[in-house]
Amino acid sequence: MDGHLKDKFDLLIDYLSNYDRIGVACSGGVDSTFLAYACCRALGPERVFILFGDSKLQPSTLRTSIEDRLAKDLGEGVRIEKIPVDPFSQAAFVKNGGDRCYVCKKYIFNKFFERLEKLRVPVLFDGTNCDDLHEDRPGLKALEELGVISPLVETSFHKKDIRMAASALGLVCADLPSNSCLATRIEKQTPIDNNQLRSIDAMERFLHERGYHGCRVRPRSGMVFIELLSEDIEKISEEAERRSIVSYYQQNGYGVVMLDLQGRKR
Repeated sequence: MDGHLKDKFDLLIDYLSNYDRIGVACSGGVDSTFLAYACCRALGPERVFILFGDSKLQPSTLRTSIEDRLAKDLGEGVRIEKIPVDPFSQAAFVKNGGDRCYVCKKYIFNKFFERLEKLRVPVLFDGTNCDDLHEDRPGLKALEELGVISPLVETSFHKKDIRMAASALGLVCADLPSNSCLATRIEKQTPIDNNQLRSIDAMERFLHERGYHGCRVRPRSGMVFIELLSEDIEKISEEAERRSIVSYYQQNGYGVVMLDLQGRKR
């Protein structure tokens, strides 16, 4: 870790050391996992409570592997709790309007606070970083209203800093592609139902099993849009590969299969 990044990491550790017992909302992605690691480093694992919102919005592979995934980076002795949540209980979420993420985030983090209250843990952190502040993220308003603290923002961490620090520390999460819940694949104003989410989960899992990690699949009427990491576009353009993938989606009811040529960034 170079001098500038080490100074920033030390600042984060100093910041976290001001707290006694903390909860960390952890999605399993690089930002929240890196934050959870820093919290355990600053306070010791016995004073850190990791909370994962377990719902049908998360890919099935993540839901079944989250404990093992986090244990690789956080080590033994860390308290990891899967908190069952049901965003479908929120009518505004199902409606899928412009406030969907706000409604969902507020509902889930309220569940986290309820759990932390029983554990007598007074504070909840999340992995928001400085780059997130410049994106359209309605859920950030919910976090602000609830009093959730974002230490990575407080200590000026950007996404690039997080990946570099995680890599220097040897964390498995360092190269994980960015991701979001399955509901983000559905066009706004289209009501969300469980069958859609299960279908999207299966279609993305099909690509994951072929080596396309970090992909997103966005179904539309009779069509499906595939987004891949930039480095995977050449692979999918091979004729045999393309034919196999097109055949799979056509068998699942999508006559037109489209690829976003811009490519996703990690």
